[in-house]
Amino acid sequence: MSDRDYGVSLSAADRAFRDEVQAFLASALTSEIRSTRGGEMGRLERMRLWQNMLHQAGLAAISWPTEFGGRSATPVQQLIFNAEMAAARAPEPINRSAINQLGPTIIQWGTDDQRSHYLPRILSADDVWCQGFSEPDAGSDLAALKTKATIDGDHLVVTGQKVWTSKAQYANRIYFLARTDPQAEPRDGISYLLADLATDGIEVRPIRQITGDAEFNEVFFDDARVPLANVLGPLNEGWRVAKSTLGYERVGQSRTHRIERRLGILVAMAQEPNALSDSGLHDQYVADHIVRFAAQVEALRQIAAQATAAGVRGVSPGPEASVAKLLTSELDQAMANFGLDLAGPAGTLERGSPGAAKKGNVAKSYLLMRAATFGAGTSEIQRNVIAERLLGLPRDP
Repeated sequence: MSDRDYGVSLSAADRAFRDEVQAFLASALTSEIRSTRGGEMGRLERMRLWQNMLHQAGLAAISWPTEFGGRSATPVQQLIFNAEMAAARAPEPINRSAINQLGPTIIQWGTDDQRSHYLPRILSADDVWCQGFSEPDAGSDLAALKTKATIDGDHLVVTGQKVWTSKAQYANRIYFLARTDPQAEPRDGISYLLADLATDGIEVRPIRQITGDAEFNEVFFDDARVPLANVLGPLNEGWRVAKSTLGYERVGQSRTHRIERRLGILVAMAQEPNALSDSGLHDQYVADHIVRFAAQVEALRQIAAQATAAGVRGVSPGPEASVAKLLTSELDQAMANFGLDLAGPAGTLERGSPGAAKKGNVAKSYLLMRAATFGAGTSEIQRNVIAERLLGLPRDP
């Protein structure tokens, strides 16, 4: 097995884990999994299959505690896993956000019945989840949400609208926030709900993006009935529960996997003759950019590993999650921009265009990353959190 440099020393257990992951990737990443055939439906089916393979190998959620189907992986083992997945250019599991965000939140806040029901179905991808937090008038200011839920017997009746809901077009379940006490202060009286998207009164409408894809969606609730048993955490205290989810989202172990993979693509592009230089990495301007990106990726790996260790102990990520989110989103944009620079005019061509760089993925990445500094809290919000909670600066008046 290869002895990749992870930037840390490895124990015997770490080396055994590395060998296990490398062996799994060598055998599991077949031509079928790597295929690009079948369009969007084919891609989704391969993502579902890939997650099932990870699950069967005990690798779908290595940071989860063992009693919930994880491996209680150490931060070093999480670094190893991310690095190997990135080096192999492995696809993401279809339930990426549920594994990294919802699962840890259920572990922390759920009842025994909720844990025993939902967690195995997240791992197996029997349930595919999407997140319904943002609303048309409550994006960065999430406490301004207007979706309401009123108690009717043993159900909540939900009315309202969510927007920018990723994956809703193919998910079968949604975790979302609704106001259950309209008389309370904005951050109070909110509850965290789990719902079946097939529930009467829930409608999903895709939103076409600048990339041409419909990755985001609107979700409408029209007197949709959600069982009270589907409230995650205490009723009217969903803000506290949501902060846990947002912390896991902002750190996002899978984000480091994606960014490491993007860095590998940039390194390969930089090593070849490109629009910036015929000298590859011998060109100082190109080499300086790659080295800066690599240093930032390593910093992000270390932050994510620390947050994962906290999560294994049942502690929600703190303000360091905002550092990770800020670095991730701005690094995502910077690398997408540099990829366009390396590709030159061919980088502006879309998928299907003759001569398009990386089959049009350079252009798509550039366009998609315009939104990187908005999702999971804008960069402005993250800077406020860092200023107030890490640096001790006064709140904005």
